Amino acid sequence: MLKLSWHAARACLLPAALLVLLSGCGGGKEAAPEASNTAPPELAAPTAPGMSPANPVPYTAGMDPHAQRFAVAATVDDGAAFMGCHAAGAPRRLTRRQLVQALSDITLQLSNDSALAAGVAPLVQETALFPPDTLVNPDSARHVGYERLDTTLSSRQLGALHTTAVTLATRMTADAARVAQLLGTCSGTAACLEAFVRKAGRLYFRQPLSTAEVALYVGAAGGATTGPALAKVLATMMASPKFYLVVERGQGQAEGRCRALSAHELAARLSLHFWDTVPDAALAAAADDGSLLRADVLQVQVARLVRDPRADGPLRRFFEHWWRLQELTALDGKVGNARFDAFAAGYRPLPGTRDAAITEVLDMVSHVAARNGSLQQLLTNRQSFARSSDLATLYQTPVWDGRSEPPLFAQPERVGLLTRVGMLAHGATDTTLPIQRGIRVLSALTCQTLPPPAMDQSNASADLSGVLTTRQRTERVTQMPGTSCVGCHQTSINPWGFVFEGFDALGRVRQREVVYDDSGRVRGERPLDTGVVAALSGLPPRAMATAAEAQQLVLESGHFERCFARNYVRYTFGRNDGSADAELVESLRRQAASGANLRSLMATVALRKEFTHILTVQP
Repeated sequence: MLKLSWHAARACLLPAALLVLLSGCGGGKEAAPEASNTAPPELAAPTAPGMSPANPVPYTAGMDPHAQRFAVAATVDDGAAFMGCHAAGAPRRLTRRQLVQALSDITLQLSNDSALAAGVAPLVQETALFPPDTLVNPDSARHVGYERLDTTLSSRQLGALHTTAVTLATRMTADAARVAQLLGTCSGTAACLEAFVRKAGRLYFRQPLSTAEVALYVGAAGGATTGPALAKVLATMMASPKFYLVVERGQGQAEGRCRALSAHELAARLSLHFWDTVPDAALAAAADDGSLLRADVLQVQVARLVRDPRADGPLRRFFEHWWRLQELTALDGKVGNARFDAFAAGYRPLPGTRDAAITEVLDMVSHVAARNGSLQQLLTNRQSFARSSDLATLYQTPVWDGRSEPPLFAQPERVGLLTRVGMLAHGATDTTLPIQRGIRVLSALTCQTLPPPAMDQSNASADLSGVLTTRQRTERVTQMPGTSCVGCHQTSINPWGFVFEGFDALGRVRQREVVYDDSGRVRGERPLDTGVVAALSGLPPRAMATAAEAQQLVLESGHFERCFARNYVRYTFGRNDGSADAELVESLRRQAASGANLRSLMATVALRKEFTHILTVQP
């Protein structure tokens, strides 16, 4: 078995090799593409957002020296200085998802063995124990965010990468048949080895190898084409920072303080953004001949990438993280508890119900995007995408087969995104969590600024005696006069939770609230009070009493589109947004507010100068 010592792996991964990596990037005689702030014609939005039976609700638009240079650039927050481009930042690592997908795709291309490629994910996650990325939320550590914002590089990750590289390289060269597949039809000559090194290096490093690099890896193989020799080459490439890190230096003459990405840097940025993997053959070819830097070719490639089925996964993950769907707790966590079982009234959530509820929301995203739907249609779509009977029971709809047109919600109270189980349910108790629901609307979906929770215990004396509804208990605790809680809760948070009290803790429509004791006996029933006066910044307070009215206010406010724009900038560039992003965010907001289809919104960012250029900082 191939052995790559830990010290050798560190030598590959740490600063000395990083200097080689940085010095080998960029260059070339490629011309920069012209900046474009429009989507490809075939992705352009319709002149009006259009409505359908499924979307009947109308809306109103409303380290080393090199690394230090990049780190300095990442801290600049001067909108005037950016001149339309973005700081490159320190070399960023692949996310675990990108690492798995890239290794899987490269393994398949080199070995033509689908089983070998399918084994990459369990190798990385279960054998090598590569830790999952942290979902970083720059606004609050209390809520999940985006894995792309996790910039940590730990010894655990380096150790897992070393294990992955050695194990996978050994598997890829385990017998004569696999070695022959790697080498092709040549007969083990020096030219054969060189061709293998060039092919593998092009895939792992996302750009052609230099002559010096080819000689380096040929030397690592000792000039041999045996299984162990090829395994050493593969393992060294996989453990190299040129594979695991993404470094962007740009090329050519700077335009003010902006420098165009090289064709290979741009190809890698496109494929990692839209597909979470390395460039495919078509994108790699456009990078190799430099044509990707032409505006027309870039436009065609972006249109192809966003329409490819591989773009669906990153698209779903963006909305999953923006809407904080991962915060949904297990819905079967209280099964067997007398109080919960009485509340569930014969319904028994399964261990997979929670994931099914999240998947249902994301299936809606995929469905709307595939049909060139708009951002607003994600909010107003009234189709059920429940693929399992346990979730379909909560919706009172037929099970969706995943292929035919999804059924419509039969209950008029179900008006779209805000009334889906994945947005409303929780498994912690038999009662709703109106504060949690209100914060989701305000913080996650409309990007309202909320102060941190106050550490005020003076409301501990709140009178909770008698048979009270969830709303009454919440009001008595958080709206007690004289406490520090009342200001935010009474006028901001609570109304956006109370208006959804027509849905219970499992997300089922209800007309009254039944109150149980711990033994499951009914203590009493109370009528629901969903009437509130709610507001969003920039708009006067509005009286409302239904989820439909709440959703309409979100639509009319324009905050949903603005919040999307802010979060998509974060997702795209893997960092928090700042004042320098104001024009980009506003441009995306306007396009979204006009009813642009989702694919067009995704494509827009990749065609702008902020995506194709980086900010340069003089040493």
